[in-house]
Amino acid sequence: MPSASIRVVIIGALVFVPRLLRLFGPGLLAMTLLLGRAAPSGAVEGQPRHLIYLHGYIVQAQQDARPKHPRFGYYELRQIEDALRERGFVAHAEIRPRSASVADSADRVVQQVRHLLDSGVPAHHVSVVGASMGGTIALLASARLQEPEVRFCVLGTCLDESVRRLRANAGRGPIGHVLSIREASDEVVGECPTWSAADESYPGLIAREIMVETGLSHGFLYRPLPEWVEPVVDWAGASGQDDSGHAR
Repeated sequence: MPSASIRVVIIGALVFVPRLLRLFGPGLLAMTLLLGRAAPSGAVEGQPRHLIYLHGYIVQAQQDARPKHPRFGYYELRQIEDALRERGFVAHAEIRPRSASVADSADRVVQQVRHLLDSGVPAHHVSVVGASMGGTIALLASARLQEPEVRFCVLGTCLDESVRRLRANAGRGPIGHVLSIREASDEVVGECPTWSAADESYPGLIAREIMVETGLSHGFLYRPLPEWVEPVVDWAGASGQDDSGHAR
């Protein structure tokens, strides 16, 4: 026997459908029902997620998507871009002009993000991932953008020092969701204080830091290693964050 809620729905349909047919006719009524079915209230969640990838300095200096470092080997920009696309992101990974400064590059990122937002992309569907110098650019862009729902990830960058420097020089730091991934053997970054999620000195900033151990020093960010790709995908693809900055 149908439940009480099902009986109510059936009775409602018997009462209102004939009235709708008299008002709109069968053709218009069918179209209305189809349109309503095609545009659910949660349709925004079906939109693609955009990811802006900011490469390290060597790509900019050599103006090459596959430059070679004497110690770390080839920087595989296109492999990184492909790996992110394979994980479902609309990946943007342009090569910066050789003459572009950190400030100019940050302004470019802000322009790209605002264009996506103005186009109707939800802020939490936009992520910026920066490696090495790209991480410095990403944090400056976050400070200038001041959009808390856009996600940022930095690789091979000292988050603690970068945030402190930004606040001292620019008067404000990044806000929103920031993930930092460092390699334990990375002497290019050097000594770096561990980020404390309990630090209340930076209101509006939800940050998390991960230390990986690949043994590749700064070269860990030269190719799409799962050690950093997986956390980035989880962070950028999350629909929200808890108070500790962990993706949920």
